[in-house]
Amino acid sequence: MEIWTLIVKSNTFNFAILLFLIILLIKFLNVKSKLEGAQKKVEESVNNSTKAKEESQTKLNLALDEVKNIAQDIKKIFDTAEINAKNMGEKILYEANKQVENIETNSKKALEKEDKKTALKLKEKTALASLELAKEHLIKTLENNPNYHNELIKKSIEELEGLKINE
Repeated sequence: MEIWTLIVKSNTFNFAILLFLIILLIKFLNVKSKLEGAQKKVEESVNNSTKAKEESQTKLNLALDEVKNIAQDIKKIFDTAEINAKNMGEKILYEANKQVENIETNSKKALEKEDKKTALKLKEKTALASLELAKEHLIKTLENNPNYHNELIKKSIEELEGLKINE
């Protein structure tokens, strides 16, 4: 019995019992299939990660290709915008100069019209003043010489008769 006691007390026996219990637990709990399932999940996860990495790499390459020419595209856009702005500025200046010319022309025409109106008014006033002066002169002449009135009437009648004949 000493051997039995020695075996029971030895670590080897305890190890063997523990090993036996672990094997029973593994078989009973079906650890192998669970480990295989976990292994498959890890493999799927690794495969999915690899696929995701490849897709990300592809997207990165596409993005890099798109960005590669962005400096040139921005320069083209900037150059086009600069040309358009310059053209628009020139067009605005041209239109502004044209409007200034039109305003000057219209102002000159308006001034000429006003000058003509003013000259016409002056002529009318001069004519009215001349008529007034002639009227006053005629009245004074008639007051000083009453026979002159008859002479004027005769001359007027003669001129009226001359107009009738010419018609």
